Amino acid sequence: MARQQEQPRVGLIRPGARPEPDEAPLGQDGDQPTPQPERREQKLADPGLRDLSFADYKAILIRAAKEFLDDNAPLLAQALAYSTFFAIPSVLLVVVGVFTLVAGPDTINSVIAHLHGVIPSQATELLDQSLKQLDKNPSTGIVLTIVGFVLALWATTGAMNAYMVAINLAYDRKDRRSFVRKRIVALEMVVVMGFAFTLVAALLIFGPVLEKWVGRAVGAPGLVSWIWWLAQWPILLAGLLTAFATLLYLGPDVDHPKWQFLSLGSIVSAVLWIAFSGLFAVYTSMFGSYNKTWGTLSAVIVMMTWLWLSAMALLFGAEVNAEAERSRELRRGGSGEIDAPAKS
Repeated sequence: MARQQEQPRVGLIRPGARPEPDEAPLGQDGDQPTPQPERREQKLADPGLRDLSFADYKAILIRAAKEFLDDNAPLLAQALAYSTFFAIPSVLLVVVGVFTLVAGPDTINSVIAHLHGVIPSQATELLDQSLKQLDKNPSTGIVLTIVGFVLALWATTGAMNAYMVAINLAYDRKDRRSFVRKRIVALEMVVVMGFAFTLVAALLIFGPVLEKWVGRAVGAPGLVSWIWWLAQWPILLAGLLTAFATLLYLGPDVDHPKWQFLSLGSIVSAVLWIAFSGLFAVYTSMFGSYNKTWGTLSAVIVMMTWLWLSAMALLFGAEVNAEAERSRELRRGGSGEIDAPAKS
């Protein structure tokens, strides 16, 4: 017996019943469906500073500290420190190659002199010895710059890729970007951080020359010198915030709407980095016995320890950014999970 032809459904909905997902609710005239608002996937809002209360800040920091330990961030920071240290020799080749083309030993001494006030003395001594040793090598020049650039590109992008893996753990996200896409993002991170470092280094190197010229021009060298001494610290802080903000923005596989110079995580990372660097510098100068115990290896140990502390500051900032977004999800009535589209 042939199946009876299915009768078309009448466009009525019984009282209290919801329309089926594939049907739009009927309008008042019973013919035209009521237009439905278009549903758009909401992008992840970068953790900001203005829409959080004091209680939110407190809860975010407490949860970030717990997640920091649960994610084994100190152990991850050791791997990041090694990856960064591995990239330093190739970067030094590029730096020395460029200096031999456009500058000389005086420029190297000027850079090292300014770094003495920023990172531990043993670390600056290691950089100073390496730079001067490479500068004495007659093979430095264009060939050294090209070879160093290729090696630096491979090593630094590898280090940035390690940072991306660690930062994604803070967001509880699996990085689904392809190998090529990861390398492109890592290159973007290297370029931005390199630009920030170059800008800061140029201002610190040529700043004293400009300071003396302006001081003689206005007839107040003492006042100009004092103003420049105050101005160089905001320059260093701006470069530091740029580096942290770039890593925290590009690192996770999360589609942030825009890059933020002052995210909560970048500020926390910068504050921790300054505190860690200052306290560690005081420790190595007053209480440390690395030189007596390890001799020439003391500089390497201090450099690795300082890089480890720096990596921990960055990872804690990533945890803070992730917890700030979870706080927003909870306030919006969500489950607290970061539900945002990936970049890939």
